[in-house]
Order: sequence, then C-alpha cells, then structure tokens
Amino acid sequence: MKSLVASLLAACLMLLLMPATRAPGQADQKLNLSVYYAGHPGSAREADFLQFLSAHFRQVDSGDLAKFDGSQAAKSDVVLLDYDGDGFQAPRPMLPRDYSRPTVTIGVVGGLLSGQLGLKTGYM
Repeated sequence: MKSLVASLLAACLMLLLMPATRAPGQADQKLNLSVYYAGHPGSAREADFLQFLSAHFRQVDSGDLAKFDGSQAAKSDVVLLDYDGDGFQAPRPMLPRDYSRPTVTIGVVGGLLSGQLGLKTGYM
C-alpha cells in the first residue's frame, strides 16, 4: 500500500511538471531538472521514489531527512521531503529562515515544517 501511495504522489508531481503537449513522434525525455529527495534511508518507499524520479528527471540525489538542513539541496531545482512510518517518530528537520528552495513536503513532514516555519498550511 505504501508503495502505491508513493507512486501515486510521484505521478501527480510528474504531471504537474510535464509540458502540456508533445509534438507527434517526439520521444519521451527526462525533464531537465535536478531533484533532491530527503526521506527514510533504506525504506521501500525511498527506493520506489528514487526509481521513479531517476526515470523522469535529469539528476536525482537523496539523503536522510533526519540530517536535512537545506544545504544538501543547494544545487537542486526541486526538493522532496518525505517520511514513512509513525508520524510521532518522524525526523523534524530544522530549516533556516532564509531557506528558499522549491520544496514539496509529503505526509507528516509538511505539518511539522509548517508549524516550525509559522505557515498556515499545517496539515492541509
């Protein structure tokens, strides 16, 4: 079930980033974006995301959400922050106030960061 959820979320992200149309006969190509995925190292969810992202984006790097402070993604175009498992035990990365990298939060990480940064989105 978790793999299915991860795949669906990644597919939604992909649809948002894809060009609206392709010329007839144009081969599928990787998007010219670099993505940094910070999640739960060694989990099946991380493996699923990295496999999917690597198939669709020019560059994919990954790291441990527990150690993420923003500096790891300095050269990335987009950041994905994700964590599976018990939300009460999820890492709570501390981001500096000047963090400005385009970021997608998945699951409990979004609620935790929204509270930390004083955002109104919370657990939307």
